[in-house]
Amino acid sequence: MSADPATASAPVQTRIQHVFVLMLENRSFDHLFALSGISGIVAATSGNTNVYNGAAYPFGMGAPDQMPTDPGHEFTDVLEQLCGAGVHFQAGEAYPPIDNSGFASNYATTQSEGTPPPAVDVGKIMQGIDARTQAPALYQLASEFVLCDGWHSSLPGPTWPNRYFLHGASSAGLDHSPTSAEMDEWSMVDGFSYPKGSIFDALGEGNYRLYQDNTGSLFGHVPQVSSLKGISFFDVDDLSHFEDDLNAGYTARYTFIEPGYGDIVHDTFAGGSSHHPMDGLGGGNQLAARVYNAIRTSTLWESSLLVILYDEHGGFYDSVKPGSAVPPNDGAAATLNTNGFRFDVFGVRVPAIVVSPWVARGQVDHTVYDHSSVLATVERLFGHPPMTDRDRNANDLLSLITTTCRTDCPQEIGS
Repeated sequence: MSADPATASAPVQTRIQHVFVLMLENRSFDHLFALSGISGIVAATSGNTNVYNGAAYPFGMGAPDQMPTDPGHEFTDVLEQLCGAGVHFQAGEAYPPIDNSGFASNYATTQSEGTPPPAVDVGKIMQGIDARTQAPALYQLASEFVLCDGWHSSLPGPTWPNRYFLHGASSAGLDHSPTSAEMDEWSMVDGFSYPKGSIFDALGEGNYRLYQDNTGSLFGHVPQVSSLKGISFFDVDDLSHFEDDLNAGYTARYTFIEPGYGDIVHDTFAGGSSHHPMDGLGGGNQLAARVYNAIRTSTLWESSLLVILYDEHGGFYDSVKPGSAVPPNDGAAATLNTNGFRFDVFGVRVPAIVVSPWVARGQVDHTVYDHSSVLATVERLFGHPPMTDRDRNANDLLSLITTTCRTDCPQEIGS
């Protein structure tokens, strides 16, 4: 089936009417794609090295499917990873000079995620996977559509504030993983709120849908998006309904999909589909294929845009230095800003794939994006004003949309 010629020449708002986002977690761009063989990417080589305790650890192949311990990715971990061991951050001051030299030292010594790894495993943080064999669905999608090699997490820190940036172009000052008390309050009492609201507030009820992959461990069926004010656990549907929903008068403009996080109660993360480093690659790879295949076989395919991305780098090495970022300037109180970070530097580079019959095949896009670029895309596509200065100044994905609806897109992606 090919698009009506009138659609191809119409404004982009006619071509793209449904935006889908699948956010996985905790992988850097170099870790996932530097060794993929995809032509034209900016990627690490064996010349990129970290030194720890007198030993040099070059970037190279051989990353295990499951890491022996969870690499650190809290604010202070990322500070060391980006700026080197022993570097101090002064609250309220500029971020120190970045040279990406402290990934090995941090992995060897941090206790933010538990016991550090044995000395023999330190070099694993500098290793990349073979995407063709270890994440074949993601490799095929990156090869068939657009792979972004300039996408950064929104701040140099952990999962929760980076995911909040996807939902509101801000983390309301949060620069750390929330405490148990904070999570309980947001999830069960008041809900996490933004000074300027979330993208779901902007779109309004009925214009968005939320899903989570509920296969695997029951302990990981806790959608992070349900911590937002105005969103409850019961607003997030089981992904098992996704395929049928798409073919039953689906009208949502924006759809956000979360993976299962595995066994988070016992900190093993086993049985998830998020790509958490201790859980392995299989579940997330299968999830990406499942989401693509559902959209590809639906009646919405020719009006769809799917973005697959990662919340943050999970402690894995990346060779590209994050640049300056525009702070949200949304009036957030300093209550949640434990480190005094000014939100004026991006986080570590992460993988991102843009999928649509309206994007070129096999393109590598070097544009600098962060998670607020999703919001900038949705806002400019559907006529909503920006929420903060971050999304106001963010690059969107609309320049990737062509006037040709492809007929060579894979009918199905294997996992």
